[in-house]
Amino acid sequence: MKKIRILAVLVIIVFIGDMVSDGASAFVDGWNEAGDSTEFKFSAIDVSVKPDETLVADSLFNTTIQQKVPYRITSLETEIDSTFWRVTFKVLIFPFALFGLYGFYCMMRVVISVSRGKVFTRENANRMRIFVYALILVGFCMEVEHYIQYRDAISQVQLSGYVTAPYTLHFSWFSYMILALFTEIFAVGVKMKEEQDLTI
Repeated sequence: MKKIRILAVLVIIVFIGDMVSDGASAFVDGWNEAGDSTEFKFSAIDVSVKPDETLVADSLFNTTIQQKVPYRITSLETEIDSTFWRVTFKVLIFPFALFGLYGFYCMMRVVISVSRGKVFTRENANRMRIFVYALILVGFCMEVEHYIQYRDAISQVQLSGYVTAPYTLHFSWFSYMILALFTEIFAVGVKMKEEQDLTI
């Protein structure tokens, strides 16, 4: 039980630390990029690119071999104008963010319950489900927001000699699915324990 408490505290500390560091980083980046108030409508985004057949490679000077060598870029950071759909989606995502906070609260309740010796209970199974599926839902919303932003970027920018690469996923959906799988296994274990207790 002591190991579970230690791991639970570490998970909470890492989770809160990750949220604070990401939030602080986003705040500082937004503050630095804001500049004049007339520029607030623009958003910075990374765009993946690949050279087409017409590209003439530029050159860098290599100090070791003392000559110029060719180079090509694979990504760039640029600014784009936020479209109506992206702004609308940002407003609509707010309720899902609240659901995500409620999921985090449910995870805290599971930790407290386990630390008190109540592990295989239906309440814990339901709380775990809420936490995991809230996490997946928030991740899905953020993935859609990234996709909308990327789609807006490739429709607005043009770079001579390069074509934009297709969108790639930002989040590890395999990890989310594994987490959901183990949550459902835990719920089945709780159900089996309840049936066994009734049989006894």
